[in-house]
Amino acid sequence: MFHLKNLRKENGLKRSELARATGIHPCTLANYENEIRQAPYETLIVLADFFHVSIDELLGHKISPLSTTEKPRLSEEEKNLLQRYRTLSAQDKARLEDYLLLLSNNR
Repeated sequence: MFHLKNLRKENGLKRSELARATGIHPCTLANYENEIRQAPYETLIVLADFFHVSIDELLGHKISPLSTTEKPRLSEEEKNLLQRYRTLSAQDKARLEDYLLLLSNNR
């Protein structure tokens, strides 16, 4: 039912890394992954936002192919860039955003 472990592994994350990034204790994450405990709605939102998936997808519910709200999946390169971005300081994130804006304006 709960696909947290698969998402974590697909993104190349250790449980401790996911815990640090989301503020959810590693033991709590293990309980969710092993379906010992059910995550509250607020936690589902945090995890779905972190992995850029819907709560339905996080819970293993397949979205209808007719859905127009389905987000495209990130490539491995995009996932790696996102992971690296998340480790940056606030100052470095601002610098990167300025640089990206500069690049996009030069096209």
